[in-house]
Amino acid sequence: MRNIRVLVFGATGTGKTSLCNTLTGRKRPTDNGARGITAKSHLYPAFQTDDCRIEIIDTVGLHESSHGTVPAEQAVVELIDLLEKARDGFSLLVQVTRASRITNEHDEDYKFFVEKMTQGNIPVILAVTGCENEYPMTSWVDRNQEAFSRFAYKELVPTCFASGGPMEEFFAPLRLQSREHLLGSIIHNALVEPRKLYGTGTSSSFNQSLTRIWNEFVAVTGLPKKYRRQVNESAYTLMKRLGVPQAIADTAIKHIPDLLEELGNKSPVPGGGKLLRKLSELFLNRLSNGTRKND
Repeated sequence: MRNIRVLVFGATGTGKTSLCNTLTGRKRPTDNGARGITAKSHLYPAFQTDDCRIEIIDTVGLHESSHGTVPAEQAVVELIDLLEKARDGFSLLVQVTRASRITNEHDEDYKFFVEKMTQGNIPVILAVTGCENEYPMTSWVDRNQEAFSRFAYKELVPTCFASGGPMEEFFAPLRLQSREHLLGSIIHNALVEPRKLYGTGTSSSFNQSLTRIWNEFVAVTGLPKKYRRQVNESAYTLMKRLGVPQAIADTAIKHIPDLLEELGNKSPVPGGGKLLRKLSELFLNRLSNGTRKND
């Protein structure tokens, strides 16, 4: 069975979570407020369709600030968490946008996830939400195809993932149509196998990727340069410097083998880092296997 791993990203309020809920048949909270609702990247349980096993990760909004749900000190923890979820790589990126004009946030999201985080190595499609006011929904894409030609999208997919209210009878068939169209595009455009961002078979380690991606995040979101990760600065030190509570920093380190090895390498015990990493991997594998049995 083919394994497809999908990273979904886009500006807050574009409908990422509604899209993921519809694709997976799961329910996570959604919100239309200015603060946004997705405060943490979320790995949905895998589901099967057309002999494919599909895993979807819904990302935190890149442009959330201390006035929203993701202040800077939490953003570094969430980015570390996202990188850990990316351990097995991705087959496809799905950027989500509303059926409106191209914004600066759209450009910056594309640059961060497509060009910087995955370095242009993973194909990307664009899911356009809010097309329920078009008939047919494809007409919006037909009119605006040229405006998106400067991006490397494999496909633009018009969708409707609205639900509830007096228009639910109208929305329901459009959601089913959108789900079928988007899943078909995912299966068609995804890599045959997920491509890793770091680790075995790549030229980058977890920590190298974290430094590169975090510093790019600082630049894109306009954070002061003092937030950049310094040369030879450990992930733990970075989190503490940014004001991450010690309990959260400790938990992040203990649950990520790469960071545990980094911390262990600073101990006087020869090979301490590799030993801690191995023990952490064994624990996480057992935990993962137990979770799968309970699904």
